[in-house]
Amino acid sequence: MTPMTAGDDFGRRNTGRAAALERLETETASRLRRTERTLLFLDFDGTLVPIDADPAVPRLDEQMSATLRSLAALESMVTTIISGRAVEDLYGRVRLDDLIYAGNHGLEIFGRNLRFVAPDAAAAREPLARLCEDLTQALQPYPGAQVEFKGLTAAVHFRRAQEADLLAIEDEVRAAVSRSGGLFRLKLGRKVFEIMPRSGWHKGVAVQWIRRHLAVDSQRVLPIYLGDDSSDEEAFSVMPDGITVKVGLSPATLAGHELPDPSAVHEYLLWLSTQRSTRTSGAEK
Repeated sequence: MTPMTAGDDFGRRNTGRAAALERLETETASRLRRTERTLLFLDFDGTLVPIDADPAVPRLDEQMSATLRSLAALESMVTTIISGRAVEDLYGRVRLDDLIYAGNHGLEIFGRNLRFVAPDAAAAREPLARLCEDLTQALQPYPGAQVEFKGLTAAVHFRRAQEADLLAIEDEVRAAVSRSGGLFRLKLGRKVFEIMPRSGWHKGVAVQWIRRHLAVDSQRVLPIYLGDDSSDEEAFSVMPDGITVKVGLSPATLAGHELPDPSAVHEYLLWLSTQRSTRTSGAEK
């Protein structure tokens, strides 16, 4: 048997990417013909931009920014950026008007005349700040562990930590959350522990809230959601009528489609902007 070369591997990945895009575009085109508006939900890190070891680094590149600007200009489409980042941080990395921004996993929402902050999360802001201060001290012996206070939620990043320290880091994080008296819950993301207020709010509830408050006819709307994180699974679960896309490798997902990386996401969004633009122009003639 001839051993597989690096070129063969690249060819297989490229073929798989093309097939995934074709399947996704085919279903989207079919659904667009039967609807009048699109509600597009996009995660940020790992979906619109590559994951970086330093969470302060990722920003939209010029091509992705231009494509999002084109989507935002379409009257037939409402685009929401939904992320674990604080909403101010998220807006600062995108800086496009006519979008909806849902930060802290949807606990805060603003844009297009919508404004919301989850009351339970707002009430727990001060205890969360104290928890973050305690954790920052407790994690000092572990280089690369980074505590991020995001106002309504917190994150402990360990992508740059030593492998040998990971169990100790997890123990410290779990102990801190346990000492909170049940105020917070812990969720594992991609090389990050997310500390969130213990409530029924998550990305899926945020998606439902946005859809409800936009007051659109659900029979004439196509919802589309693209995300790479475990938190996005909560959104996939509430969108049986939509097109859901998992970005990146995943052993299991509720999404109906998968794309390999943000580059493939950009290719799809660029195609989508052209399709909706063409339909809008045709409807106006």
